[in-house]
Formats: sequence, C-alpha cells, structure tokens
Amino acid sequence: MSRRQFIWPFFNPTTFSVNFHRRYGLGPPIAEAKLGTIFSMTWVAAADYRRANRLQERQQHPCQVYGKVDHISTDLMVGAIASGSPDAKLSHIGSKTAARAALNNLRQNMPAVRRAISDESGDTARALYSDMMSVVLEQLRAAAFDNVASVRDLATTLTVFAADPSGVAAMQIGDGLVVARSHGQDYSLIFGQRAEDPNNERLFVTSESLDDAMRVGVKQGPVNFLCAASDTLRDLSLKPQDGLPQKKFFRPLDRYTSVAPDDSEVHRGIRSFLRSDRLNDTLDHDLGLALCGYRDQGELFRASAA
Repeated sequence: MSRRQFIWPFFNPTTFSVNFHRRYGLGPPIAEAKLGTIFSMTWVAAADYRRANRLQERQQHPCQVYGKVDHISTDLMVGAIASGSPDAKLSHIGSKTAARAALNNLRQNMPAVRRAISDESGDTARALYSDMMSVVLEQLRAAAFDNVASVRDLATTLTVFAADPSGVAAMQIGDGLVVARSHGQDYSLIFGQRAEDPNNERLFVTSESLDDAMRVGVKQGPVNFLCAASDTLRDLSLKPQDGLPQKKFFRPLDRYTSVAPDDSEVHRGIRSFLRSDRLNDTLDHDLGLALCGYRDQGELFRASAA
C-alpha cells in the first residue's frame, strides 16, 4: 500500500463503532454520557509523538519529534510540533527544547497572543513570534552548552499555533502541517506548500536569516477543529493533485475530537492512531500529531442521546 492510499473510513460520531476503534486504533469507544449536565464552550486537546517502526529496525535513537499543547486559559489554546533534523546528533533535545520554550513564552504573553490572533494582517503575529524565537534560540544555546555541543547539533523544525474563538495565528520554520476547520467550512491549510529550494536546503530554527525562514499565518473566524503534524504525515493527509487536505483523512480525527469528553480521551486516540500498524507500515520517519477541538461540551451529551 502506497502512502497516498492510506484512507480513513467514514464513521458515525454518535455511535462510535467498536469495530472502527479496534481496527483503526482510536482506542476504546467512549462510554455513553449521562444527560442533564450543563457545560460551556471549551477546548479539548492533546499531542503525542513516536518513532517510526521502520527506523527502529535500522538504528536506535531517541524520537526526534516532539509535540505539546497547553491550555493558557479556558478559550485560549497553544501548541507546538518540532521535528529534529536526522543529521543532527542531538536533534531530539533540540525539538523538545524548542517546543517547550515556545509554549512557555506564549503562556507568559497571553495579551500579546490574543492581539496576534485578532490582527488579520499578520503583523502582530510576526512580531510575537519573532520575540518568541529569540527566547527559543536562547534556550537552544543553553542546551548546547550543557551538552558540550554546537547549536547546529540541536537543529529542528518548529511549528507553533495559538487559537481562541476568534481565529488562529501560527508560525512555521521548516516543514510541517497546520490544518483548521471552521463551522460549515472545509479543511484548510494555514501554510501552503513551500517553493522548492534550488539547493535542496532544509530549514531549521538554527538556520541563518530566521526572519526569511519564518512563515506566519492568521485565519480569522471561529475554529472548531485544529490539527498540527510533523511533515511525515503530508503525503498521507494531502491530495496529490493539488496539495489540499483530504477529508477522508481529517474528518474521522475531527469527529473523534468533537465528541471526546476530555483531553485524556483525545490523547488516547492519538496514541493509538500513531501506533497503529496500518499507519506505521507506510512511514519511514518519526512523527508527531496534535489535535484540538473547540465546542460546547453539551454537544457530546446531545450526540449520546441521539
């Protein structure tokens, strides 16, 4: 089976077929919820990462991909996916350091994060993420010093997003995916495909001219579903003819997130998905995935009663 042949089946989110979960690795079906409880709008979110099986057969090394999400407040979610360079001996340290430093910085600058999301021009987001990258690089230099290494030994890509009910502001250095869906709309990429570099040079947070390497994207409007992933999943999740998101890949993840009662359930689903044989048989590189859903928790209970 080629990478592009990996297709999720559709499923009924109100019933959560046991057979679907067992076959496709989304964990056990969510138990029927009790009715009558009042809930408000909230985020459910989680991230996970793992080594590819094929790499395990050839060599032993720590996972070079790291992912994390963080609830800054009830309605403000941030997340990061970092993918270490396979040619950098300490990239597993670099990816974890970069992602954690980025999210810690955003947590400390919540008002600026909200302004960045509300500014459709992207100028505020670029200023926010430029300041964030200064902190990230400072932390990478400290990690390099602690490990008696060069900063380039910690080379990693970095994709970061911040989302609230009014939209999403994201940044990216290197490869990766950020896909969002607003109510009643199709799935859309925050960042399109990069133009091919004539020198085939990959971009990392340790690259020169970060201002040129950093891409910033802002999507206005309420976001119900958000997915960030390492570039490993690109061929599986995007259409080969136009590079747009495949509904058959993202819709089951979207529906699973939309009825998960809490972050732990989302995390269990991601872990099962990333460790499914059907996925890992097609991949040669480490991978990471973050899923976020914003909705009225009462939707879960209405679905259970349907």
